[in-house]
Amino acid sequence: MKHFNLFLLVLCSFTCFSQNLPFNFEGDIETSDFINFDGGTATVTSNPTNSGINTSTNVAQIVRDGGAIYGGSKIALENNLDFSVLTKITMKVYTTAPIGTTVKLKLEGSGPAADTDAFTTVTGEWETLEWVFLGISNELNEVVFMFDFGNVGDGSAASTFYFDDVEQVAGPTPPVPASLPINFETDVVTTDFLSYGGANLNVVPNPEMSGINISNTVAQVIKDSGEYWAGSRLFLADNLDFSSLWQISMKIYTTAPIGTRVKLELEGTGGRYSLDYLTTTTGEWETATWNFNGQTNDFDKINFLFDFGNIGDGTASSTFFFDDVEQISGPIIPEPVATTFPIDFEGNSVADTDFINEDGGIANVIPNPYADANNPSATVGQFIRSGGAPWAKSKIILTDFFQNMSTNGSFSMKVFTNAPIGTVLKFKIESTDAGFADERDMLTTVSGEWATYTWDFTNQDGPIYNVISLMLGYTTPNDASENATFLFDDIIQQESLSDGFNLISTVQDGLISYPNPAKNSITIQSKNAEMNSIIIFDVVGNQVGVFQPKTKEMNIDLSTLPTGLYIAKISTNSGAGNIKFFKN
Repeated sequence: MKHFNLFLLVLCSFTCFSQNLPFNFEGDIETSDFINFDGGTATVTSNPTNSGINTSTNVAQIVRDGGAIYGGSKIALENNLDFSVLTKITMKVYTTAPIGTTVKLKLEGSGPAADTDAFTTVTGEWETLEWVFLGISNELNEVVFMFDFGNVGDGSAASTFYFDDVEQVAGPTPPVPASLPINFETDVVTTDFLSYGGANLNVVPNPEMSGINISNTVAQVIKDSGEYWAGSRLFLADNLDFSSLWQISMKIYTTAPIGTRVKLELEGTGGRYSLDYLTTTTGEWETATWNFNGQTNDFDKINFLFDFGNIGDGTASSTFFFDDVEQISGPIIPEPVATTFPIDFEGNSVADTDFINEDGGIANVIPNPYADANNPSATVGQFIRSGGAPWAKSKIILTDFFQNMSTNGSFSMKVFTNAPIGTVLKFKIESTDAGFADERDMLTTVSGEWATYTWDFTNQDGPIYNVISLMLGYTTPNDASENATFLFDDIIQQESLSDGFNLISTVQDGLISYPNPAKNSITIQSKNAEMNSIIIFDVVGNQVGVFQPKTKEMNIDLSTLPTGLYIAKISTNSGAGNIKFFKN
């Protein structure tokens, strides 16, 4: 979508007349001022229901019809939005879509984009929705409207939305950026944090003045319903500098069980990066540390996510206190050491620091907790999907390029997971030199036991590959739960087992697509069973289309998708499979 947004920005510079908030569509905004994208079409029209809180003559209408789950429309503003005083945007909305429909408001411009969601509470009448934007930079001048975000519209009444009176109003107190160290005695107050997803943070008197922390004041976080990723964000006056002090430490108190996951996520212009800490005590203060050695100096926000992966219930076990957040000296993290096949994690063959973790994937070496006849090894690798992206991964570098791929083009690996049968295990091979990559998928055939899976890369170009990238549980939730945890062992390069085609599961035999490459549309057909769902992903894992055909054949419009490689994940009553296709 980044390339498409760039195109829209260039187009707008020639055809759009910029506006400023507020606008009410009574002559200030015209249809031509909207920039439509990915299946959303906006127009200025007559108010279809001149009643209740909105008796205006004109309103805006957006119809969602096909395209992508994020389809919508945007308006460019003449000036950047300023949230230093007015921290809330409100808008009147009318739709006959079901109560609880997501309305995402996104702000874009020269700085980092910001978005937040509101949810409809009525149907068939006007209501006022609001979106709070705290800690937003004064570099955003585009308002993006995405109604029914997460679903692909069908052009019906339930995919039709009217809105009016878009304005910026007073909201919560904007946060004051802070600087480390922070001890909550005089420097940071409750309103300097932005809590989200069901977390509630307050600066309070220390309820447990004992042990290593006798401070008067601390921060308290209570998780009560909401999301597993609920947290609180602190805005910093300056970017964190990891050139000498790259470790962040913090005192924590909770009565939650030992091993509770506390995630510290850094956020800035360069993206996000997070590390996890597992508590080692309960009912007393402890000092937690996160080592950010080697990270860039472009982070200006810290997100505190306590008991990551679980939805809190407001009890003592969902209550956390923290204090004395500071940067300290720490050990240098060793550079990853390349290894050789076979990879069995015994002895010192692979250490935790030899994994290159990216996008929320966390890999390390642990004692085998499920040793049995299928895998009696003492030591195995562990991969946890903890936050990040659908394509969370971990890489292992080999000492040499893979050899003899024409005859030894298969890779086998033992995997244990409690995730449901049919979970995607993506195995990717890459090159540190030339930038080449290829990938194959297998679907799990068992749950709660070890099984051996094989990915066939026969006849791939070589020798150019020397990196293994594991994306286990690809596109499934990154909640660090039991279902997001995978053990793996005995990675072996072996003799090719097939003619080079990768059979993902038994249902794969009955799945076909044509034409491939496709231009404006593609037909996907299942010979064996009715298709329940088709989900299309681009090569970086973005979900770009969702369909529920309930038939054995479906033609899908690809005209709005950019040229490139795509993966269709198909689910039927008899199994699941993937089809890879190229769109010209």
